[in-house]
Amino acid sequence: MIDLPPEPRIRTRVKVFYFDTDAAGVVHNVAYLRLVEVGRSELAEKLGWSLAEMGKSGIVPVLARTEIDYRKPARLGEALLIESSLTRLERVRFVIETSIRKEDEYETLVYCRQTLVTIRISDGRPQAVPESWVRAYPHLRAVRNDSKTKSDS
Repeated sequence: MIDLPPEPRIRTRVKVFYFDTDAAGVVHNVAYLRLVEVGRSELAEKLGWSLAEMGKSGIVPVLARTEIDYRKPARLGEALLIESSLTRLERVRFVIETSIRKEDEYETLVYCRQTLVTIRISDGRPQAVPESWVRAYPHLRAVRNDSKTKSDS
């Protein structure tokens, strides 16, 4: 079993390439989603859930919701810092928040919040989030609100 970091977050450095940009050298809006996925995948690996482990176990996270705010553009050749954090745990769902900024600046260019559901590939049925995460990060565990329906948690 992997020792999990004290805080479930990661920083990933990337460079903007031609395939990320439009004709003006500005990062295309859909390219940010690829960068978010890079951060999310690196975070999962750091938290003991690598792509290889997902393939072997057949238990994978799937996107249920993506919210993204495009604040300022990034441009061809710039070095970017992707910061991804696990911020909420539910029974079968979890939330990852990601911000993207220029490596040498603090202003957020893009902010993304994604809700993922853990499923078994073979039948598509929901599965519990990794137990190691629940044990390591109890402060992220969502408390069920009695006014919500059972399907909300």
